[in-house]
Amino acid sequence: MTPADRTALPGLGEPSPFEFPRVATDALPNGIRLSTIDRPRSELVTVLLLLRHGSAADPPGREGLAALTGDLLDEGSRERSGIELHRALQRIGGALATEVTSDGTLVSVTALARFAREAIAHLIEVVARPRFDPDDVDRVRGLRLNRLAQMQRVAGAVADRAWLAALYGSHPYAHSPVGSASSLEAAGAEDVAAFHARHFGSPGWTVIVVGAGGARLRALAAEQLAAVPGSGDGSPSPPPPDPEPSPRRLVFLSRPGAVQSEIRLGHLGAARTSPDYPALLVLNMVLGGQFVSRINSNLRERKGYTYGARTVLSLRRGRGPFLLRAAVETSATTDAIREAAAEIADIGGDRPVSAGELDGARAALTRGFARRFETAGQLAAAAMHLALFDLPADDYRTFVPRVAAVDAGDVAGAAARHLHPERLIAVVVGDSDRLLASLGEAGFGEPVEP
Repeated sequence: MTPADRTALPGLGEPSPFEFPRVATDALPNGIRLSTIDRPRSELVTVLLLLRHGSAADPPGREGLAALTGDLLDEGSRERSGIELHRALQRIGGALATEVTSDGTLVSVTALARFAREAIAHLIEVVARPRFDPDDVDRVRGLRLNRLAQMQRVAGAVADRAWLAALYGSHPYAHSPVGSASSLEAAGAEDVAAFHARHFGSPGWTVIVVGAGGARLRALAAEQLAAVPGSGDGSPSPPPPDPEPSPRRLVFLSRPGAVQSEIRLGHLGAARTSPDYPALLVLNMVLGGQFVSRINSNLRERKGYTYGARTVLSLRRGRGPFLLRAAVETSATTDAIREAAAEIADIGGDRPVSAGELDGARAALTRGFARRFETAGQLAAAAMHLALFDLPADDYRTFVPRVAAVDAGDVAGAAARHLHPERLIAVVVGDSDRLLASLGEAGFGEPVEP
């Protein structure tokens, strides 16, 4: 018997093939699109409803209205109050959740599997027949205004909001779903009701049901959903048009006495449907998408400026942002911006991705891929992404081989097409007394206020 070599880790084998469960999809006569996924032996059922309208559909002057509308769905229906609704959910071991992104509104109910009929009924009730009591609207709006006031005291949140505004200007992606204090103060119960009437029509529903007994669930859901009146337009909002690229500049917001600076650095990125999607994922992993990335290794490990720096590709139906986030020591702010900008320029120029970096990035993206689909909720969210972005049905099945096939030339091509150092926009939130004299040396011109 050959003794085991305990001085070295065993080599990695090839990634295991991954088969995403079949998504059975039906179009109901009232326009609702129903998708079901069979998850054998699951003791829970997840019912998720997708509307392809998010905060990008907020009317001008009413930024935050989509999220306010979504937040009010669990405040009761025409049949029962919020307390009665949540007691009904408790009786089936259920939980209701809502989420509003730039491109979509998601409403989900997860409950014990034997109460699948009730879970579907509750979802239909809150989405099709919400209460929108003026007192509830005022209370929930007040809570969201308080949240905005709290966010103004968090430097990272201030930086995020300022950077989106600097990047997108008047574009629908320029604001976060929570909106602004002035726009929320102007929104009333009539605005909420009008938004719901315009965007929540059942012809625009995509309903995803995940649980044991896919055929039974499909018949059960189809029966209940077919009874929903086909009211309203419900057609999805088109992806926002591409904004005009912004010039390179640095925006500064003063935070007197801050011992750290919040840095945001990036520019307009790609849409989720970009053919460069696999190469962009690999590119981002090498540049700043993981702990061993170039930017984190530089700013944290070599320079000691920060506890961590990450880049994010926020891929949306329209062109989303490419963004670096970092909190750095005040004294290192200017140097950190210069170093990060140089890393972004170098990966598409003098220092392309190496073979070792390429292998590490592909492994990071593929080795744990299957873990993203372990629960009914994760499967429902995955199917939702297929519908939201109009992706092919085999997108998850082909993900691992597509990423594994990305080579250095693909990454270089993606960098050339999607990284634009000359268009970088920097936002800094920090102590003006210690920073303003040096920020002009970061290579972005003199800092400007928003």
